[in-house]
Amino acid sequence: MSTLQKTIMKNKLPPRCPKTSGVSKLAPFGAGRRKDYTPVSWKQYFERFVDVETDGGTFRVYLSPEPDHPQRPRFVTLHGGGYSGLSWALFTEEITNMVHCQVVSIDLRGHGETKANDSDDLSAETLVKDVEQVLHKLYGDSLPPIILVGHSMGGAIAVRTALLPTLEPFVQGIAVIDVVEGTAMDALASMQSFLRGRPTHFKSIEHAIEWCVRSGQVRNVDSAKVSMPGQIVNCDTGLLATNEVESYQPVEDLGEAGSRHDAPHHDSILEEEGAEGEGMQHHFAKPAVTGDRGMKYRWRIALAGTERHWAGWFRGLSAAFLAARAPRLLLLASVDGLDRELTVGQMQGKFQMQVLTRCGHAVHEDTPGEVARVIAAFVLRHHITTATDNGELMNIASGPPGC
Repeated sequence: MSTLQKTIMKNKLPPRCPKTSGVSKLAPFGAGRRKDYTPVSWKQYFERFVDVETDGGTFRVYLSPEPDHPQRPRFVTLHGGGYSGLSWALFTEEITNMVHCQVVSIDLRGHGETKANDSDDLSAETLVKDVEQVLHKLYGDSLPPIILVGHSMGGAIAVRTALLPTLEPFVQGIAVIDVVEGTAMDALASMQSFLRGRPTHFKSIEHAIEWCVRSGQVRNVDSAKVSMPGQIVNCDTGLLATNEVESYQPVEDLGEAGSRHDAPHHDSILEEEGAEGEGMQHHFAKPAVTGDRGMKYRWRIALAGTERHWAGWFRGLSAAFLAARAPRLLLLASVDGLDRELTVGQMQGKFQMQVLTRCGHAVHEDTPGEVARVIAAFVLRHHITTATDNGELMNIASGPPGC
């Protein structure tokens, strides 16, 4: 694995614990130090959902309350591969508290509660067409101002959607979160290995949420509690785990994975020594492999089977981003994330860039308040909307200008 690839993968891992007594702070799953991983309903963050019928299928769309005026902007949020529209739950709560707007969060094809006619067709062209049709179904020809916000794969789709002739006049801004063509294309070679390292099944929804947090996929437990149920389905019913949340009974005993011993065992994940020479090794018990008894949930989408589409999502992304007419914002989890084309464009002042530290790849889930504040300041700077009373008190307009 090249140095660049190691850097990319390291940026996606959870932060290492400091060297103290030599005992890992990430104990195996168990009751001794367990946090509350009980799932939370999406209804705490969104007002309602609608199922939008298009030529491609039926698309689930989560909506925050209607804004105070029909011409307030709609933040159309597009999630990354494997996630769902619920990954924007905490961001929705934050942004609607700061500026007058509505959040429109879409489950993309093959994800969440969306039921597409061909769930395997995840080409960039198809995903862009899906977003276009959903928006026209929702608003007809009289679209309100639109801010496209996308994370990872969703960021690539947001950029291409902004260039569509039918939508371009209505797109007032684009915010892309932690996806850059150069680093994304370099990371694809390691993606299958990364996916093989994930568990395939979970014993309970809590089990999945705990893995999500402790593996570093999402570092914010409050976000994982609402977003992770949108990524897994019940093996028996085939239904998304979100359908069980409101009547869900917490699981007290996770069986073998609930061991309270700090010593590693055959189900433990052992992190390799880092490039900086940290001698500390960290263990936590991962969910058992496919076929083990008691495994009740599996992933909603088999990401490994979508490999043929990966390069198409990201190839040409930097040029497309720079070609968009609307104001552009790029949020990254690492200052080293820019490729050459975007580095030149940033030096020429063609877009705003903000680096948010202390977070992983799912920037909007790890630090939803910071992401919302940066995006709120971005739309206020371009006079796309106005601040709420709370936003005025928070002095959003004078937020960090980015670099």
